[in-house]
Amino acid sequence: MKIGEMAQRIGVSVSTLRLYERRGLIRPKRSRGGTRDYHPEDLERFRAIADLIGVGTSIETLAQLASIRAASQSGDEAAHRVDDALKVLEAEINEQLQRLNTILLDIRSARQRLVGCHGCSA
Repeated sequence: MKIGEMAQRIGVSVSTLRLYERRGLIRPKRSRGGTRDYHPEDLERFRAIADLIGVGTSIETLAQLASIRAASQSGDEAAHRVDDALKVLEAEINEQLQRLNTILLDIRSARQRLVGCHGCSA
């Protein structure tokens, strides 16, 4: 699939996909003519990247994660380093979830208080 179709499926711009590629987050296969050729299995990776960025994960963090295997001496070393990085990312997302849950509770509480005002003339 071409870059425009992939961008549309994920809901990002073509320039965003090109940025992901420059930062090493994705490595599309190329046709003989040099055109990017994305495969259906790439879609899951792109969606995961877009989702992580959508919740505030930096491209730099993802680029560091994507570069671990190439910078490691073995698959074992890479696996341990990736696991460590994912633990940090998981903790950050859990903190964000806690903050969002607190905000959600505040919103629900405010809405409950407003019900008493429905039909008020004051």
